[in-house]
Amino acid sequence: MKTAKQELLELLERLPDDAPMDTLLAEMHFKASVLRGLEQALRGEGISHAELKDRVDAWRESSGRRKLSARR
Repeated sequence: MKTAKQELLELLERLPDDAPMDTLLAEMHFKASVLRGLEQALRGEGISHAELKDRVDAWRESSGRRKLSARR
């Protein structure tokens, strides 16, 4: 398993040399979030597809949008 430092170095190597600091930080944050999610999934801490749909529908409704499930 790669260390966090190894993961970060590989990420930085793939980005352009002239990438702004904000982009570097955003990419690091995204990578960390994905890795954290994968670790949670391996521990069985995920949610079901139905629960995800319910949450997305609630978020959409709270912003004044239609439910995704209502489109069908």
